[in-house]
Amino acid sequence: MAQKSNSDLFCVSPKNMIFYAPYNRVQRRLITLLNPTEERLLFKVLTNAPWQYNAMPNCGFIEPYDISEVCISLHNFEFEPHKEYSHRVCIQCIRAPPTDYLNNQTILCIFKQVRRSKIHNVRVPIELNPEPICIPQHEVDAIFQNDIQKLIWDLRPINTDYMAQLKEVTMAGLRKRCSWVRMLLGPLILISTGLAAAYIHHHFQNEPFTEIKTGECDY
Repeated sequence: MAQKSNSDLFCVSPKNMIFYAPYNRVQRRLITLLNPTEERLLFKVLTNAPWQYNAMPNCGFIEPYDISEVCISLHNFEFEPHKEYSHRVCIQCIRAPPTDYLNNQTILCIFKQVRRSKIHNVRVPIELNPEPICIPQHEVDAIFQNDIQKLIWDLRPINTDYMAQLKEVTMAGLRKRCSWVRMLLGPLILISTGLAAAYIHHHFQNEPFTEIKTGECDY
């Protein structure tokens, strides 16, 4: 099996992240990590501007042929439009060690013990746009229209035809259950009656009779 290069052990999407003004609030972006191998992977998230970015989670697992999502948060800061920013996020990934070894180690400690040549890196550059995001009005209208149509569909009234159909289905289920009860109840009654008769017959046949003397009777 050919050894994978230093960046194709896993896949990262998107290839770059864009944040938009204003920067007086927290902004969040999602990064998706894909594991296309049959091995379990460990990942760690780094940035060259840790005072401005936060990753949640900052490390974790990626199961075979599965994905993991990382939320990158940009904290509010004094953005300078004429300043050149070279922020980026780096995703590091390694093959997971055996489970018994992993139980006694944290993921960050395992990364410290792995040789640099065994760590796979994918860098995601960050673009800080000085202008607010611009969405054409027709796209905004389409978004709201779709949301309204979905809301109307979710809140649609239940008409009488649907209620009648629901009632018919419910009554059919009750009739079916009642027929099964009647079919089972008849044999049970016969069996219980036969057992009771046999018990009474056996009881009186074997019970000893006590002789009553005439002098002991009260008249």
